[in-house]
Amino acid sequence: MSFFHFSLPSATSPEHILSEFKPTCVVGLVGHSRSDPSSMAAIINSSLPGAQFVLTKSTSEIQCFFDGDQGILYMYVGRHDDINKLKNLQQLFESQNSHLIHHQELTKLKHEEIKTWLWLFSVCHFIVVLHPSQSFDVEYIRFFRTTQQLLHHFAPKIKELYPDTELLATARIYRPRLLFVFQSNSASMHLPPKKGRQGFNQQCKRLGLEMETQIFHIFRKCRLLPKQNSRGTQQDLAHLPPPNELREPFVLFLDGKGRPSTESPSFKHVDTALYYISQLSATAPQYTQDVKEDTMTLGSFLKRNVKNLRSQAMQEKGDGYHFLPLGEWYSAAIQLYQFYCHAENQGNFSKLGPAKIVTQLDPEGQYSENRCQKAYPVASAAYMDSLPAHYTHATHQRQLQHALHILRTRAKGPAFSTYAAKLQEDCEAIWADGRKGCESISLTGNACVLPLHDSSRVHSNRLRMRSACSCGRSISYRSDPFTLESANHEFYISLSDKCCSTLPQHRLFGRNQLSWMICNIGPASSYQTTVGIEQPGFLLGSQYLLPWDLPPDEAWAPEPKNAWRGKRSVRCYVGYEYECSKGHRFYCTAGGVPVKGSPANMVKENSGGNNVLSDMVLYTTCPSHTNKPLLGQLMRIVVCSPEQVSLSVCLNVSYRNILISLTAPDNVQIPGGKMTVIRLPYVYCDENDNPLPFDIEAYLCKGALIPMRSNRRRNDKK
Repeated sequence: MSFFHFSLPSATSPEHILSEFKPTCVVGLVGHSRSDPSSMAAIINSSLPGAQFVLTKSTSEIQCFFDGDQGILYMYVGRHDDINKLKNLQQLFESQNSHLIHHQELTKLKHEEIKTWLWLFSVCHFIVVLHPSQSFDVEYIRFFRTTQQLLHHFAPKIKELYPDTELLATARIYRPRLLFVFQSNSASMHLPPKKGRQGFNQQCKRLGLEMETQIFHIFRKCRLLPKQNSRGTQQDLAHLPPPNELREPFVLFLDGKGRPSTESPSFKHVDTALYYISQLSATAPQYTQDVKEDTMTLGSFLKRNVKNLRSQAMQEKGDGYHFLPLGEWYSAAIQLYQFYCHAENQGNFSKLGPAKIVTQLDPEGQYSENRCQKAYPVASAAYMDSLPAHYTHATHQRQLQHALHILRTRAKGPAFSTYAAKLQEDCEAIWADGRKGCESISLTGNACVLPLHDSSRVHSNRLRMRSACSCGRSISYRSDPFTLESANHEFYISLSDKCCSTLPQHRLFGRNQLSWMICNIGPASSYQTTVGIEQPGFLLGSQYLLPWDLPPDEAWAPEPKNAWRGKRSVRCYVGYEYECSKGHRFYCTAGGVPVKGSPANMVKENSGGNNVLSDMVLYTTCPSHTNKPLLGQLMRIVVCSPEQVSLSVCLNVSYRNILISLTAPDNVQIPGGKMTVIRLPYVYCDENDNPLPFDIEAYLCKGALIPMRSNRRRNDKK
């Protein structure tokens, strides 16, 4: 007995193959198992003496076994949905936790399989489809149709590449015949009664004939066979004889061990299967044939079909009826293998041909592709919705996430990640195409609205706020500041030329980045308690200074409450002024409570002293009646003191555990008998000149004003 094994692709020398001159029949075995991963290979090995097929992890590896005595070459290849490959995919999914990777690997296996099918349907006399159950797997129809269409697609290319190979003049060596082998479920088997065994065998054969009728009808409806009464040509996918012909059957039923189905499910199960098949084939042409009493194994089933084909080849000549020596067949077949399956020639394969053909292998991917195509324009429009002409990276990311959310809610399946990446790429391109905005943020937290520019252009966000000058006598609009210098210096200097600089005494303190000012706006006697401060912007009833009574002690040291009652005190007036972005101005008491007063109901208690001896918040809510409450900022301290009282200004700001001293190292002295305004910075910074954001927890430390005995008054006494 002469036989040998080899595999494709093979790294060994093919001399022993090329030296074979015996006419050979080529049989391709395609199938998979669902329970025991090695059961299908074991069934084939037990039916073919000398065969040693093993389980492989690849759908592109072809195992070959040549039976020299019979002159038959058997080639076996697994399928993408074999149980061992599905287990590997499950392990990959569990390790990666990604449906996309799982789908990509499954699609890759299908593509490898269809490439192998293209080669098998070009070089085999027979293609044997092995089923692990008693039902026909309609998934094969999709592979048959794709194979047929791709064979037509690549035929001109093969003829162009191999013009000198006579065997490839039709782009394939043989047009194969299809055989189907079904395997019963051994888990549900039991021996039927002895009297009914002969009738049971007849029913199993009748089941095979009904299955042949149904398969033939399905192939005819799916246009996988030539027209009726036509013998077909090399351009057809395969040959499948009508069930009414006197011939060898092309359907075989085996039990779970590869034997003829003499032990099978109960009669009830077989009758049920026959009933459903008869219902499915009710519209198909009905063919009848006498049932033969003999049974066949897988090996005898294949050999009888091979023998029948050899007999036909002797009687008539035509497509598919010639038998080449193994060496001559191998020389032509290996050229087709290199075209379809070899990694070096994948460029010829053009990614499996037209997309409309390949997508038939992946209905889930095609469904996902259609959903994503419909959802993509909606998501892209969502990104463009309400976008300004130029916008920042934060706005871009916000709109992009919104668009991805829209895509995620409408698009499903494995194509989502591809379209999500495309959406992100397109949105990035839109933003980068002259729509990038300046990323600078103003000191109040608003972005610049200008296009991306260099430092030669001044930032702007077109926001304007009303603000009073240093002395408070005039109000003007200011742009949203982007630098400390524009916030604390430039704006007040621009107004100073028209207002504050005309005052007899004004002093500017600090650097340009953190400047503050003291100016005298008149004598202390100019303040009228029934009128309050007569300056623009004050809310009604909040323009009054609060009385600040000082004890008649030389040291002017603070004393416990009521310690100097009955003594004649010295009255000063003080006000902590807050200002919002709308230009509203108001005085507050300790705790940030706005002052509410009127000429008929004046505030007479010593509330001003409480302010001086308390920490005053830097930011509080503006009492103006607006839909959106605005934040008022402590901007000025106004104080009126008699001539005998001078004041020492000590300004310290506490900001998130950071102490900022504006008057260090020496306090600033202001004379008595004046109405003095202390204008505070608009934006504060740390010791490294880094701007500090607005924070409602920041406050001006107590003791900002320290009363002192005026030197002028002491000299008058002397």
